[in-house]
Amino acid sequence: MAEHFIGKYEVEYKFRIQGHEAILQRLRSLGATEFVANNQETDTYFDRTDSPLVHQAISMSVRSMEPSGIKLWIVKGPGNDRCEAVKIESVDKTHSMLKTLGYQAAFCITKTRSIYFLGQFHITLDKVSELGDFAEIAVMTDDKHRLDDLKAGCLELGEKLGLEHSDIESRSYRQLLGY
Repeated sequence: MAEHFIGKYEVEYKFRIQGHEAILQRLRSLGATEFVANNQETDTYFDRTDSPLVHQAISMSVRSMEPSGIKLWIVKGPGNDRCEAVKIESVDKTHSMLKTLGYQAAFCITKTRSIYFLGQFHITLDKVSELGDFAEIAVMTDDKHRLDDLKAGCLELGEKLGLEHSDIESRSYRQLLGY
């Protein structure tokens, strides 16, 4: 996995946008590197009915990305800054293992996603059919003490990309879709 996705903490700002073209032009002019373009992502979220993860401020999902072929197991939380992901070989086997542990597939979210790298940051452009277009600026770290500086860096990059503070969306796609 690219070094951009290594760390147990993630600083992320999500912005609602009207289409991706303007931000794509700015990314190109700043020299961003494309990681994946127009991948179809399916995130299957798992939970337990007897002890829901959401009550612990945790979400757990298995992600499949096509055509890149990337498959991930992702755990976010507890809290907003904690996020860890690991590559997996088989989505079906991971689903089966989680079910063996008592978890059930609770819901799925699908989106079209492109990811770009600019310095230490990764910029994600999403189209979620039920919600619209979004841009996320994020960075991962293992150093909890860097979080405030990284938050400021994400916001500074957002300004360079023409993103407005008033367009920040603090809710996850899960929350926006009512899951």
